[in-house]
Amino acid sequence: MIDVAVPNTHNLAKTITEKQSKYQELSNEIYAMWKKNTTQGVLIVILSRGVIPKSISQSLKGLDLHPNTHIKMQKSVILGTCSIVRNFPSYK
Repeated sequence: MIDVAVPNTHNLAKTITEKQSKYQELSNEIYAMWKKNTTQGVLIVILSRGVIPKSISQSLKGLDLHPNTHIKMQKSVILGTCSIVRNFPSYK
């Protein structure tokens, strides 16, 4: 299970806690329903300004991705945030 979250800066701890709790419950259900021995959840959190927590390197390692993948992810998030901010004045 992979979940990518892009919260605002002040919601980092809250988002991580909510996602971990949510996926722990889901993991328990999968374990019970499908009789799987193990389940693994990978949480990737990048703040809307591109800031990443220290745990992202462990998450990328768990997915067997290149350690510098977070740089491309940060760039994508920052460009998305800029696009939202740029389009905001056009809303009425």
